[in-house]
Amino acid sequence: MAETSPSQHDTALSDPGFADVSESDWEAAAEGALRGEPLSSLHSTLLDGIETAPLYTAHRHGTEADPSGLPGSAPFTRGAAAASGALGWEVRQIHDVRLAGTPDAVAVDTTSGVDAVTVARGWDADGDAVALAAGIGDAAGAGVPIHLQSGASPVHAAALLDVFDRHGVELAGLRSWLGLDPIAAAASGWHWANPGDCATLDSSMCSAARGAAEIAQRSPGAVPLEADGSVFTDAGASDATELAAMLATGVAWLRALCDDADGPGLNADAAARLLGFTLSAGPDAFLVTAKCRALRMCWTQVLGTCGVDGASGEAPPMWLHAVTATAMLSAVDPWVNMLRATTATFGAANGGVDAITVRPFDAVSAGQASSSLGWRVAANTQLILRHESRIGSVIDPAGGSWYLEDLTRKLAHAAWDRFGEIEAAGGICAAMASGDLEASIAAERALRDEQIAAGQHVLVGVTDFVDSQAAQDSGASVSAGEPAGTPTVGLGVHRWAAPYETGTNDEAVTGDAGS
Repeated sequence: MAETSPSQHDTALSDPGFADVSESDWEAAAEGALRGEPLSSLHSTLLDGIETAPLYTAHRHGTEADPSGLPGSAPFTRGAAAASGALGWEVRQIHDVRLAGTPDAVAVDTTSGVDAVTVARGWDADGDAVALAAGIGDAAGAGVPIHLQSGASPVHAAALLDVFDRHGVELAGLRSWLGLDPIAAAASGWHWANPGDCATLDSSMCSAARGAAEIAQRSPGAVPLEADGSVFTDAGASDATELAAMLATGVAWLRALCDDADGPGLNADAAARLLGFTLSAGPDAFLVTAKCRALRMCWTQVLGTCGVDGASGEAPPMWLHAVTATAMLSAVDPWVNMLRATTATFGAANGGVDAITVRPFDAVSAGQASSSLGWRVAANTQLILRHESRIGSVIDPAGGSWYLEDLTRKLAHAAWDRFGEIEAAGGICAAMASGDLEASIAAERALRDEQIAAGQHVLVGVTDFVDSQAAQDSGASVSAGEPAGTPTVGLGVHRWAAPYETGTNDEAVTGDAGS
């Protein structure tokens, strides 16, 4: 779309086939329709204080001076590649190797369009990997990419590599994400990481960094390290705080890989190639797309500061995985979760992610694990968008949208400011250990709860358009009580709908898996 200069803005909304309507005309008509309410009442404010407007125009939000570059070039705002892939993104499904039906469920998934299997956390990695081999051995031997959920320990990674070795898989061609992320482990309260001990977290990061460098020598295609922001969103963090925590975790990895005296001593370029990022995808598709773009923009800035020059487009692109947020799921009328997952997947795909995981719509239903229908719908949500809607075939679909370009810039600035605060506090490990990060997330969570209670943030099927029969069938009822099953360790999972439910099963999603 051609840009319009500020002097032409009064005719910016005109079209040859219609009567000329200036921006001033639109504002006057809107004021009349609002019956005394100011035009500012159509503006809304996101949790991070970012204001969005009802109308975006060239003279106010034009992109002529936009530094976002082109797809496949720094700062990679518009995508890591200059051309779309044949299949778009990688479709992932999570499975729990502790369940008896896992091998059959994995076989169904991997013959029905799912590209990769992620092993859920929670299995006992005691070194022999017997349960792991029984659960995903056939898939590994068939060449299906196998990933570990973020927060995995070095013992888990070693167990997975052992399974590959047992099945004769050539490690040089391995494409697995090994999920080493002590920060995510601490944030979620998993047993091998202590969020209140900065020295232990630092030590865990350095140990994992050394292991990652060794893995890279054996398997250069693997992504051993991870920076998972979804654990912060599920705890109640805003989008900017989630991105800031991911950036701070990425910087902590760079320090452990490059600067630590006992570390592998890699350069920043080599170190960045060992790292994958996982962000949460919520029900606002536009916001999810902007998050993906803002994260790439900020990470390129981090790498530039570390001496990795992206001007030539040679900076390592960000390996980016999106997972639908547990926080947005409701036990009341869980069928609405299908719509939430669809918009989240749509936003992530348009944001140019490399892989997507969709949680089942019934992952938080009371008293049960996710059903086979839940897992099938989770996979098909992605497959329909990828193969029938061809979402992944479009390069930079957000490019040129004044709203999305403006939202991306504002979100990137908010995340960068928050990232600076975390670094000023001593880094992500120190912010976790001191409780500062937890306190700020708690404040953001409280603000979101206030917005929901005030009707500024609608939860369909929970706070509005409530189907009483669906609430009864789901084992939940509308209530003002406290969230049920709230974890007592780590930052926990705080679903938006939980204060309005009773009989819910928040603990059902801690393993994030089912068969």
